[in-house]
Amino acid sequence: MTLASSNSSIPTIFVTGAGRRIGLNIVQHYLTQGWRVIAHYHRQNDLPVLEQQAFMAQGLYFAVQADLAQLTEVESLLARVSEILSQQESQLDAIVHNASCFHADNSDDTLSQRWQHLEAMTRVHIAAPQALSLGLAAQMRPSGSIIAMSDIYADLPNARFASYCSAKAGLQNLALSLAQSLAPNIRVNVIQPGPIKFLPEHDSDYQAKVLSQSLLNKELGYEAVLQGLDYLISATAVTGSILKIDGGRSCANRYEQVFSG
Repeated sequence: MTLASSNSSIPTIFVTGAGRRIGLNIVQHYLTQGWRVIAHYHRQNDLPVLEQQAFMAQGLYFAVQADLAQLTEVESLLARVSEILSQQESQLDAIVHNASCFHADNSDDTLSQRWQHLEAMTRVHIAAPQALSLGLAAQMRPSGSIIAMSDIYADLPNARFASYCSAKAGLQNLALSLAQSLAPNIRVNVIQPGPIKFLPEHDSDYQAKVLSQSLLNKELGYEAVLQGLDYLISATAVTGSILKIDGGRSCANRYEQVFSG
């Protein structure tokens, strides 16, 4: 996409959890397409400094740090994003709720620890996205797009990660509710990623087991998510939908996985 001559006509996207992994790739994808990107990060921002400086000089990149589990920091983030939009005489074309918080359930945890972990995940996955969506709705262009990054486990409960799954399911339900309340001016959709990119600590046995539950039987890569985002942002007739980007994992025959051995 060629850069427009007017600040107000440059497409603008706000991405949470944009400092690393999927979020960082989203940032780089839209920057290279000529978008203005407002990137939230918690602690770590892996976008190379020279790259940051180059896009900042063009008025295309703005990084804002905030802990989404803290109300005061969410309020400050909202104020900063609004300030950037005002300074750039711009509106938002898209919001991507990508920020995530993960704590595995552990039977050895105390009640206090379990409570704190669930509270943090609920704040990051539900309370913050609600506050940011509603707080920025008035600054979105007509038919603007909000996309929530859920998880295939929102529909496929996993007892090992019950708290995390519940928080992601809450984000998914929130997004579908926002699709109703913000219609017809703003579209809200959900992406359910599957085995996108393994972590360094995922050994070959773990990877093989996960991929055996996928119809495509391969690591999908960040490009798969970027394709989904491009589609949902441009598909002006699509709202209230759940796009599964999981290589068919949610459709796999789990009966055979259990009994074929």
